[in-house]
Amino acid sequence: MKDRPRIALIGYGRMGRVIHDILRERSWPDPMIIDPGVKDAVSSVEEADLSSVDVCVEFTEPSQATDNILTVLRKDGVVVTGSTGWQDRSEEVRAAAQQSKGAVLHASNFSLGVAVFNAVIAHAAELIGRFPQYDVSLHETHHRGKKDVPSGTAVMLADSIVRMHAGKGRSAMLPEEGPYAEDTLYISAARTGTVFGEHTVTIDSAADQLQFTHRAKTRRGFAEGALTAAQWLAGKQGYYTLEDMLDEIFAS
Repeated sequence: MKDRPRIALIGYGRMGRVIHDILRERSWPDPMIIDPGVKDAVSSVEEADLSSVDVCVEFTEPSQATDNILTVLRKDGVVVTGSTGWQDRSEEVRAAAQQSKGAVLHASNFSLGVAVFNAVIAHAAELIGRFPQYDVSLHETHHRGKKDVPSGTAVMLADSIVRMHAGKGRSAMLPEEGPYAEDTLYISAARTGTVFGEHTVTIDSAADQLQFTHRAKTRRGFAEGALTAAQWLAGKQGYYTLEDMLDEIFAS
């Protein structure tokens, strides 16, 4: 890992500001800020000279994220991205990363707690899938400012459940027309107040119920995880996920 890489912050919203605060606390080099809405910042990734930075950290809206990532890769830059809602273009990003001298690491959620939660849920889904009397559902709640529904973390959890549960072949966002199907994992969502992020998996039968919940208290956990990913990714080439990073760290 690079000790204190210089960061370019692509997007200076809530997450960008929290990351900047941590950079100051740790006495890392002053970041480059890329955001058209910030005074004295670079207005776009296209205009940014990335030769002076080690890693870009990108948190923007789904409509902007893919183009930002692809532009960094065209410049042979390295980018950690926590933006969600652009996964329909993930193959395009993966191909660009393989052709670039740079790298990209994407995670729907950089929280270490969420990574552990996902592993627990995957194992629980595998176990409970052996007992058809139990059904599984997923509910997520976020603040009103969150644009994508379901959240990227909910999509990640749903993918893990469908992959590991013998009785679930697909996931679907409610409301869905038609009769409910036994082989479908149903996802529901709420947007309220200032909730940072809460995900609950419910396993239910006529006899009993299990619930697993991850509740984020602040954005700091996401920010710290993104900076750990930036340290790990600096100098690499290709396409990576948070699982790739964790596997290497845990194995060392």
